[in-house]
Amino acid sequence: MTDTDMLNAAAATGAAMEQAVAIFMLHPENFAASIAAGYQNPLAGYVAGRGGVLGEASGTTVSAVFAVFEPTGLAAMWDEGVAVRGAVGAAQQYWQQAAEFGRKYLAGAGAGAEGLDRIAELGEKVIAATPTAGLPLFAGWRAMPLADDAAARALQVMFVLRELRAGVHFNALTISGIAPVEAHMLNKGPQYTAMFGWPEPFADGADKSDQYAGIEQTTNRRMVEIFEAALDPGETAELARLSTDALATFKAAVPG
Repeated sequence: MTDTDMLNAAAATGAAMEQAVAIFMLHPENFAASIAAGYQNPLAGYVAGRGGVLGEASGTTVSAVFAVFEPTGLAAMWDEGVAVRGAVGAAQQYWQQAAEFGRKYLAGAGAGAEGLDRIAELGEKVIAATPTAGLPLFAGWRAMPLADDAAARALQVMFVLRELRAGVHFNALTISGIAPVEAHMLNKGPQYTAMFGWPEPFADGADKSDQYAGIEQTTNRRMVEIFEAALDPGETAELARLSTDALATFKAAVPG
């Protein structure tokens, strides 16, 4: 594979995993599972669940780690969420919800078990080989036990790898000086920016579009380095293909 091929594979893997895990995180069925677990506000269940691997931290600390959310609202949702099951309990509950979602919409959709096994196998090699410095959510989720069955395990591995890429991206974004609102606006626009709790008016960051594109390239280059430390080029291409196929399966199987 050429350098460009490796960059494209890293970008494709990252995009597929980000979208697949987002389908789980934002789906009404997952929100309903959080409500059933005792979270009156499913977004509080999300914040406590995703951030629970950080332990009994303050809302201020968690908002700093989440990086791109409006911090006051994020801290409030953390406090509300950890009041239900604590931080560790929230993470365990969310991890189980991810496993069940994978079982229902990967295995349940007739996806090839061999492909799911391979996503987990290759992804776990990357996870094990990657240093955790500066990547607190990745470090926390890496320590969580994975499910035994292929569908649940594959989605959980994708979840951990999503936190890995997000952590790398947040580090690059923070160093750049581009504000979270500007990054959201440059990425997906005002509706997406509002979803993260930011109030209008939104700074559009239009004069920083080239700089933001550079951050994406920096993120992908670092992910190439991470993949190269764990996988050979053929395995990197395979992980990109299988991740893209898993996303397509998810989109076809999960009700809108």
